[in-house]
Amino acid sequence: MEADKLRDGKVIRTGRAVFSRFLKGLKAVTGTMTSTKAAFADEGASAVVSEYVHIAGDGVTLGGYLSRPTGKGPFPGVMVIHDIRGISDDLKDIVNNLAQEGYVTLSVNLVSRLMGPDFPGGSDEVIKVMFSLSDADVISDLDAGMDFLKKQPVVFTNSIGCMGICLGGRFSVLYAGQRSDLKAAVIFYGDAIDPEATAEQPKAPIEFVPRLTAPLMGNYGEEDHVVPLANVKRLEAELQKYKKVYDFKIYPGAQHAFLRKGPKYHAEAAKDAWKRALNWFAQYLRN
Repeated sequence: MEADKLRDGKVIRTGRAVFSRFLKGLKAVTGTMTSTKAAFADEGASAVVSEYVHIAGDGVTLGGYLSRPTGKGPFPGVMVIHDIRGISDDLKDIVNNLAQEGYVTLSVNLVSRLMGPDFPGGSDEVIKVMFSLSDADVISDLDAGMDFLKKQPVVFTNSIGCMGICLGGRFSVLYAGQRSDLKAAVIFYGDAIDPEATAEQPKAPIEFVPRLTAPLMGNYGEEDHVVPLANVKRLEAELQKYKKVYDFKIYPGAQHAFLRKGPKYHAEAAKDAWKRALNWFAQYLRN
């Protein structure tokens, strides 16, 4: 589809950080990527309008995938922060499924700076770039996405949340800790604790909990070999310490990437976690 014409700009250099523990854990779950639609989509859901878009970032043109319900609106909005495979087919299904539930939903292509705004997801190249991103660039690109989403005439600008999957779950906590205008945030197996501070990731997302204003939902697998349960418990303790509104659930028998059809898909956990996420957004974005 034809994208909006945007201004040209200088590409900002991106730093590099290696999450060796994270990469090692993900080797077993990134081989098969199939549609999430069968996992939790409602066959009778409303029609949506979906398109690839270009977004004016800070000196860079960003790509994105936008889906919205048909109708005049206004509708609440959701920023979906994609996992390490970028805007893949299963990520687009998640965006479309949220739109079917009545949310104008956008996922910013976070590899745009190095690969271009239209670079597709699902490849090893995307994974490599995702682990090279600096938090500063990610936040800047998500800010551009928020600005773009708020400018959509069918969006209720005072009712926007975010959802992050896998590495996007890490970014979801990080971003929610810096945006007081986010009304709700959801994590699917994202780690808020980094192995160590680096130039690209100077502060772990957990350090932004004191600034968090959005109610936070977390969905984790008890047998997740990527996100240690000890880290989930540490994040929960920090949320309790600062009296934040949150709801975490750990699914017995579920591993990392349990939401996605593939080797680690866990039907019971996927369906329940998706229902919980929808209820969370309904509670905080529609009331």
